[in-house]
Amino acid sequence: MEGVANLRVYYNSKIITNTHEGVTFVCEYPLSFAIPCTMGFVELQNGLCNNIQSHILKRVSNLLYRSPVQVFGGLIQFQIIPIIDDASMQQMLYIYQQIRSHVPMIELYVEFEQQSGMRDINWEEDNNDSEDEFEANYEVDDKNDDGDLVGNPAVQDEANAIVSQHPFGVPSFMRTLDLEAMYPPEFSEYANTDDEFSVGMEFGSRESVISAIKSYTISRGVDYTVYESEPQTFYAKCKGYGAGCDWLIQASLIRKKACWEIKRYNGKHTCTMGTISQDHAKLDSDTIADAIRPLVEADPSIKVKSVIAEVQGKFNYIVSYRKAWLAKQKDVAKIFSDWEVS
Repeated sequence: MEGVANLRVYYNSKIITNTHEGVTFVCEYPLSFAIPCTMGFVELQNGLCNNIQSHILKRVSNLLYRSPVQVFGGLIQFQIIPIIDDASMQQMLYIYQQIRSHVPMIELYVEFEQQSGMRDINWEEDNNDSEDEFEANYEVDDKNDDGDLVGNPAVQDEANAIVSQHPFGVPSFMRTLDLEAMYPPEFSEYANTDDEFSVGMEFGSRESVISAIKSYTISRGVDYTVYESEPQTFYAKCKGYGAGCDWLIQASLIRKKACWEIKRYNGKHTCTMGTISQDHAKLDSDTIADAIRPLVEADPSIKVKSVIAEVQGKFNYIVSYRKAWLAKQKDVAKIFSDWEVS
């Protein structure tokens, strides 16, 4: 299998299982890598161990792929596929090559298991050129955390035994990779380096677009007015539009690509609105419910004051008792509904 694949790796991260896009990975600082499509499973494990917190002796205990699946209406949702051997890795790379025009990045969730009893390894010698061999770009993800998915290291014993026998070296052919040249046009053109939207940015669903706009607005202490909200388009402007700020955004459904795309964007807010000290209009009960769902799943009797504290920690806003209570009730209803269905 020829070509290069772009990876986004989430470590020390969380898995949200019930979003509008299906499964979502969440990590404060995800990493981006470029690898050849000929890479094997053990080679990938070596590279991840060598370049993520390389000072810690460890092995990969769980590796999950966020696999895109077309659903009703041609929209894309995501499900989990465990990557446990060369066969499952080649399946992942095959899916990527088939759908990369719509989903230009492979998203991987990785869990590590710390190793001991190998202190005689000369780490300085083995890892002295790791940055050149397997380059990574740090990126910030605005999404919030949620529930974990428990790994199953037993299925990887044989591969991990091989990894343990070697000092986590990166394959020699990776030293010649020109990582900057390997990024496909759709990735480099729409790369988001300052947490701003850009024309051409794609989303899997209408709900995910609106959620991203809400998160952007909440984090910056600004607000917007919806000018058009239809099944195939969403158009909003800053509340101060025409009075010192020209911020606007328009996203539309692109049926041929089975995704939503940013069609118009004016760039950063230029208004002088300060951070809202108490609450935010866009921090509604649905947004809060998504953020606190893992807490409610773990303890359906969680107190509302604990919900308020969690929201304050995540968003830096103090929401009303009623809004927090309503968000909790929505989560409880959804959780018990899911139990009944299953």
